Amino acid sequence: MLSELENLCSRYTDLSKTDISLLTEQSRIIADTPEYQELDVFIDVWNVYNNLALVVFHKPPKTKASLYREQIVGKKVLQYNEPAVFHTLETKLNSVDLLARSQERRIIRQRTYPILNDNNEAIGVTIVESDVSRTVLDGFEGANDKTVYDDISSALKLFGQLGNDIIDQLADAILVFNKEGYLVLSNKVAINLYKQLGYFDNIIGLTYDNLSLDGVDFLKIVSYFKHNHKNMITNNFNYLNYYFKEKKLWNTNKDQLILLIQDRTDIKAKEDEINSKSITIRETNHRIKNNLQSVISLLRLQQHRLNNNEAKRALAESISRIMAIASTYELMSKQLVSTTNLKAFIKLFISNFVQLNEQNMKFYIELKIDPQIFVNSDQIVSLAIIINEILQNVVSHAFNGSQKIKKYVQIEAKIVDNIITITVEDNGVGFDTTKVKKDSLGLAIINSYVKDKLSGRLKISSSKKGTKISFSFKQKLQH
Repeated sequence: MLSELENLCSRYTDLSKTDISLLTEQSRIIADTPEYQELDVFIDVWNVYNNLALVVFHKPPKTKASLYREQIVGKKVLQYNEPAVFHTLETKLNSVDLLARSQERRIIRQRTYPILNDNNEAIGVTIVESDVSRTVLDGFEGANDKTVYDDISSALKLFGQLGNDIIDQLADAILVFNKEGYLVLSNKVAINLYKQLGYFDNIIGLTYDNLSLDGVDFLKIVSYFKHNHKNMITNNFNYLNYYFKEKKLWNTNKDQLILLIQDRTDIKAKEDEINSKSITIRETNHRIKNNLQSVISLLRLQQHRLNNNEAKRALAESISRIMAIASTYELMSKQLVSTTNLKAFIKLFISNFVQLNEQNMKFYIELKIDPQIFVNSDQIVSLAIIINEILQNVVSHAFNGSQKIKKYVQIEAKIVDNIITITVEDNGVGFDTTKVKKDSLGLAIINSYVKDKLSGRLKISSSKKGTKISFSFKQKLQH
């Protein structure tokens, strides 16, 4: 039986069996290495679907608590959170004591070492982690709350614990006020922000009321924390031509107010721009759908005038392909967002397909689609073309008159770790996959769209009991 490491590597990487065996052996070595017994140690690999790293092995400490509360194996690793992992995978060099942010938003230090195969290729990386944030967390009320843990352990208490050079790398403006309301600490982001707002002098020593951007004075904030027994206030507001997201936290141990300010002006402007464009996009999609339906009508007129059956068949296939694309624009013209619910689309597509092929429908279609799957507009058009070609093949070849069984096609779609897998299976006569025509346009279209448009993987299996076509690709919710 395959281990979890072997399963993950087989599913998400292009590593050979030899490479996977080498990683398995490395996991055993890690488990037996004395110096690793009281540390969290991991193995990460490249995920071929998204070009991110993937955790495939975790050895927690033997006698003390792990740095992680949740299961980490199988989770993705982001470059901006763990730069050492990507540095080692890319360069095959060790990385020592680089700061990182874990999947649970904790600040940690990492030592990373490449795992090389016989060809001197980095097939994975060993990560040894030590905690940075735990020693600075206890001074805050509500320390176990995940949101507070993120804000405090990864930012605020690093003042004085790790040095201002690290604090100055954080993206948010951070200001710390004493119990009298005077600013006693700030990072460079905060200093630069207030310079942009016209504060020429040094802001250290100024009162909170002089620096407040949302119009709330210090006494009101202190009173709120005192009477509401909460340790954080979150607020979004406009200030002049800026748009800020602000968090206020109270350090009960030292009677300090900690202020985090995030400049979201550009983000807000882009959101407004997107909202403005969404109406235009909907109108465009509606016009495209109408134009495609006009083309379909013209092709049908031409089809009725033809006497050549081969030409009629070719036109029918073209009409079906155009109808598939029109289905996507019909759905997109009714939605405000750029993502499309896969189940809603497939139901609409099947309805149009059945209507178009009513005389040739000798089977029923069963849908098993996860209703939580969404894809972007580029992917939905590609999916329409792929599924149309598969169903056209079923209509033309899968079933013959001699079959007395209940004929069906099942379309299943599921998503695991942002990888969508769609399977179309029938119980028809099947075909010899080794003898399929190389010039088959339908198969060429399926191959091309799965691999080139979706950057996915395609599997086709067939026997006398039916045909199963399955393809997997990474979910993309933005262009």
